[in-house]
Amino acid sequence: MIFQIQNLLDESLTQRARAYAEQSEFTSGSATNQGSRVKNNEQINQPGDEGNDISNRIVQALFNDPVVAQTVFPKAIPAPTFSRYQPGMYYGLHMDEAVMSTKPKPLRTDASVTVFLSGSHEYEGGELEIWTGGECSWIKMEPGDAVIYPTGLIHQVRPIASGTRYAAVSWMQSYIPELKHRQVLSHFHQLMDHIDDKADETDRLLLQSVRTSLYRMWMEI
Repeated sequence: MIFQIQNLLDESLTQRARAYAEQSEFTSGSATNQGSRVKNNEQINQPGDEGNDISNRIVQALFNDPVVAQTVFPKAIPAPTFSRYQPGMYYGLHMDEAVMSTKPKPLRTDASVTVFLSGSHEYEGGELEIWTGGECSWIKMEPGDAVIYPTGLIHQVRPIASGTRYAAVSWMQSYIPELKHRQVLSHFHQLMDHIDDKADETDRLLLQSVRTSLYRMWMEI
């Protein structure tokens, strides 16, 4: 389940986040992954008041997005990390950790998210490559767009040939721990949206009964 969301951030927040990234001081990305042989990028480690406010707004945009709500069922989303890739930089094939040492408590990573802050025409290379079984997807989106995928998938940011790639990355813990259960519930919500105007009150009541029963079986509070 890879979801590409256009315009997750509105134009104002996108411009503000991009300006913040361009004006900030970046350090080696190895600070958050000591000893990694495949991570060669830069990130902002001390965001300050402006960065914290932008981060909070990005997190809120994720919580408010209907696609996120009906596919990830997010319980917790930590503040994103702002990353920068310049020519020659990359983040080779890897998997994100199953648990992140976030505050106030550790976070189980059920879904990963990249929010693009650079336009696809502003840099060459730098595609987000995600492996799904025997296939892989190369993803490059526009400023304010986002891609969400299961955290356990192997992925990489391909080498930058020219230009600069800015992005904000984070993870989400779901109320529904099992991916297969999230898929079922996501399909159920799509079905409800599709038949809503065709169903009578009895049909709607029965569908709601199924939905609440599934939540009770699968939801982790």
